[in-house]
Amino acid sequence: MLVRHHEKGWKIISHYTHALLAGKIGCHLKDKMPEFHRLETLTAIINHDDYLVDFDETNYLTDAGTPRDFMMEGGGAKDDVVHAKTLYNETLQKSQWISMLVSRHIEFLYQDRSDKEMQLFLKKMYRKRKEQRRLYGLNQEIENQLYSVLRFCDRLSLIICGDEVPMTGRKLEINKSIDDETYFVSLVDEGKYCIEPWLFLENTFEVDYEYKILEQAKFSSNKELEQGLAKAPVRLQKIILSK
Repeated sequence: MLVRHHEKGWKIISHYTHALLAGKIGCHLKDKMPEFHRLETLTAIINHDDYLVDFDETNYLTDAGTPRDFMMEGGGAKDDVVHAKTLYNETLQKSQWISMLVSRHIEFLYQDRSDKEMQLFLKKMYRKRKEQRRLYGLNQEIENQLYSVLRFCDRLSLIICGDEVPMTGRKLEINKSIDDETYFVSLVDEGKYCIEPWLFLENTFEVDYEYKILEQAKFSSNKELEQGLAKAPVRLQKIILSK
C-alpha cells in the first residue's frame, strides 16, 4: 500500500487502487497498443500489482507502529518470491497474453535480486514468454511496445497516488517508455497535471482514484491496522491530465 502524511493523519492507497488508476490512464492510450487483444493488455495493466496485500503474511507497520509504505524496507526475499509466483500463476490461468506482460513487470521488479529461487523463477518466466509470443504470433518488438505502455501507466499512477509531483510547477520525469520517449509531469493546479510530451488521444481528460484517511497515528499490530482501514470511509480524488 502507498502511505503518505496527511493533515488529518495518514493517506492510504491500496496497490489495487493504484493499478486500477494505471488501467484508467491506459484506456486513453488505445492508439499506443495493438487493437487485437487490447482488453488483455489493459487487464495486465490493472492486474500487475495484485496479491501485494496480505495482513496475515506481511508486516505493514514500521518499528514505530506507523503504517509502512511499500517502498520502505520490511519485507523479505521470501515474501517477494511468494508474491511473484502467486501473481504469475494467477495470470497463467487467465491469459497467456496477460501473463507475458505481467511476467515482464515481475522481472523488472526483481531482476536485481541475487537469491537463487528468484533467479530460477525469472529464467522460467523468460523461457515461457517465448512460447507465449509464439502462441499469439508476436515478436519481441511488439512485446516491448506493449510492456512500455504498462510501464508508463504504472509509473504515472504511482507518481500521482504518491503525491510526488513538486508543488512549484517543476517537471518530474515519469520514465523513458512508450516510443522510446522520456515523459515528464508537472502540477498545473490542485488535481490538474500536465504531461509532456503529450501522448494521449484527447487534449484533456479526467480520471479518479479512491483513498482512505487514518486519523490514528500509531497501531499496536497488523490486525489493528487492518481493522482501522476497514472502518475508514472511502474518499474519492479526481484528477485532470492535460496538454
